[in-house]
Amino acid sequence: MKTTPYWWDTATEVVQTASQPLRDVELCIVGSGYTGLSAAITAAGRGAEVLVLDAQNPGEGASTRNGGMIGAPHRPGFVGELKTYGEDLASRLAREGDEAYAFSRDLYTGFDDQSEFRESGRIQFAYTLDHLSAMRERVEIMRKYTAQQVEIIERSALSQHINSELYFGALYYPDHGGLNPKAAHNNLLRRAVETGVTVCGNCPVLDIQRTATGFELKTSNGSVRARKLIVATNGYTTRAISYMARRVFRIPSFMIATEELPDETIRRVAPGMHMMVESRARHSYFRPSPDGKRIIFGGRAALTPIGLEKAVGRLKETLTSIWPEASAWKISHCWSGFTGFTFARIPHVGEHDGLHFAMGYCGNGVALSPWLGHKVALQALGEKEGDTAFSETRLETRSYHWGGAPWFMQLANPWWRYVVDTLETRQAKRDQRATAL
Repeated sequence: MKTTPYWWDTATEVVQTASQPLRDVELCIVGSGYTGLSAAITAAGRGAEVLVLDAQNPGEGASTRNGGMIGAPHRPGFVGELKTYGEDLASRLAREGDEAYAFSRDLYTGFDDQSEFRESGRIQFAYTLDHLSAMRERVEIMRKYTAQQVEIIERSALSQHINSELYFGALYYPDHGGLNPKAAHNNLLRRAVETGVTVCGNCPVLDIQRTATGFELKTSNGSVRARKLIVATNGYTTRAISYMARRVFRIPSFMIATEELPDETIRRVAPGMHMMVESRARHSYFRPSPDGKRIIFGGRAALTPIGLEKAVGRLKETLTSIWPEASAWKISHCWSGFTGFTFARIPHVGEHDGLHFAMGYCGNGVALSPWLGHKVALQALGEKEGDTAFSETRLETRSYHWGGAPWFMQLANPWWRYVVDTLETRQAKRDQRATAL
């Protein structure tokens, strides 16, 4: 079994990034994932000289480790935002989510497209009857605030979308889609380099100091000065960038890829060939691979880093609860990556002491990060077009979060595994018995 992302086998990097020496620039961007490269493309397109730095190879973090699902708005449903921010801001966030999806999809696919994008639709399955009731409420609310298509799939029609007895209905987004995240990142990297952006990987930033004319960044490969600075590190933010490190915390997500399966098997278990997610708190998400030969499956195997062998066992158990025949499927790949969360559980674009940033995608970065990278670049350049509703969301910290590894997840992990998951499973079994009478 390989312990690197399946995507890395299917889309190898072809762009040569820069080596030393570093040189001073107008704009430096820390982070070369979707956010950083989109910001670089926007800024370079406006005439700025741009340098992008990354502690790893470009895109080696979450941008090439995710499930490749893309849709709008920022999360499927925004009932919580209505309660937190009120109708005006919540509706603007929803509308901007629609814009973000269109913008990001076009950016991924618009340059020598090899992203393997397909508008497959995304479907969220209801694990309990209460979850289905909440979905019905969400549909009515969303239809008031967003133009995207959304519909309820009744249990009697689920067999057209999935061959499983586990669920009570679903919420279907026909306009959503899927892509190969590594190939999509390659498209952005090629476009950035073609636009004149200098991208330097394996160059971690060790310290940032404010200067009279901008910023000085100390890296493992020397120092560089920049008039403007954007941080786009999300779940990989370190204490070297302390303000952001205290306001974003990382949660691991684990993924597996099955061995190649017969076409008949894929078509039988997932006849809709959708991007698929669950309503239960395990946050499982799964899909056929772009070539239709494997099932890619991810979710919360743990809230803290664990060994990949243990993660495989937990994910395989959940996979088998959906499709019992999956117990016989072999696993070819298992990997993990960090998602960045804000305490308000919604992204934020902002500025602190001259330093601009976009972060906290909370598991929906494929759709949002290029858009918010575009917006933060415009803000850094002082352009009005950079206005975004995501600058009006809350960005908070907590006294117990000091940056770095979120120790408090050690406490949350057993609560979710042994209390929340157990209670949900019991409720689902009660609902199954009730509906079978």
